[in-house]
Amino acid sequence: MSTGRLRRLTEPQLGAAIARMEAASAAHLDGDHGAFDRWLAAEGNAPARLELPLGELLNERIRGFAWAWATDGAVHTDGITTGDRFDAQGLEGKAVVEVSLVTALLVARDLPRHRVAVYADAADRSGEPR
Repeated sequence: MSTGRLRRLTEPQLGAAIARMEAASAAHLDGDHGAFDRWLAAEGNAPARLELPLGELLNERIRGFAWAWATDGAVHTDGITTGDRFDAQGLEGKAVVEVSLVTALLVARDLPRHRVAVYADAADRSGEPR
């Protein structure tokens, strides 16, 4: 795992990362019982950061994550800027949570695509910038 700079994943990069996670999970369920653990070791346990409008913390699809983050004070807040590219007016602010990549991908998969940003290591396993 690299400790490089975290950069925002583009929509294609985020979609590909989610697809790799889901493929590893499906392979595990289909009998390759080490597939998900190998993916976790290679990619999923890497550090990541989630940024989302504060209102999304009330989204029922991520209620369990939001509850867990609230119990240990993991959520930090910041203002929304135009650079965030959220579908928001900027009045509500944003939540910032440091998580593992697997958690970031699970949350991003369950939220509207323009209401979440995932930041991950600047270089993925193919060596291309994220």
